[in-house]
Amino acid sequence: MKIVLVSHGSFSKGLFETMEMVLGPQEDLSYVGLYPQEGIDALKGRIEDEFQKAKEDEEILVLTDLFYGSPFNAVVQLMNDYDVYHLTGINVPLLMEILLMRGNGKCAAEICEEAIKLANETVKDVKKYLTDLLALEEGDEECETSF
Repeated sequence: MKIVLVSHGSFSKGLFETMEMVLGPQEDLSYVGLYPQEGIDALKGRIEDEFQKAKEDEEILVLTDLFYGSPFNAVVQLMNDYDVYHLTGINVPLLMEILLMRGNGKCAAEICEEAIKLANETVKDVKKYLTDLLALEEGDEECETSF
C-alpha cells in the first residue's frame, strides 16, 4: 500500500521525517506540501505524480492535514479519477498507528476504519490526565495505610 501525506507547507515532510526517525525507513510513504507561491493545480499535479508511482493494483491511502483545506480539496478533486482512500486530520500518533497497521498487513479499508476509532485517543488533555493520575496514586496510598 502506498501512503501519500499531503499538507499545507512542510507539515507533511515533518510527518515523514518523524516517522522515519521513530519507525525507521518507510517504503511507499511520500509527502507533498502546498506552499504560498503555488496554486492548487500545481499541487494536484504533484499529488498525481505520487499516485502514478504506485504499483499496478496497489492501494493508495492519502492522509491530509485539514478538513476542507486546499490539500484536502485537491485530493477530493483527484478522487474523481483515482480510486484512493482519504483520511483527513492526520497527526503523528495516528500516522504511526496507520504505518504499524500497514506493516501488519491490514488493507486500506481496515486501516481507515480503525484509524477513525483511534483518532480520539491521539489528543490528550495532559492537565486532566496528571490530575486523575495523582488522584489514583493518592487513592492507592490510602488503601495501603488502612491495612
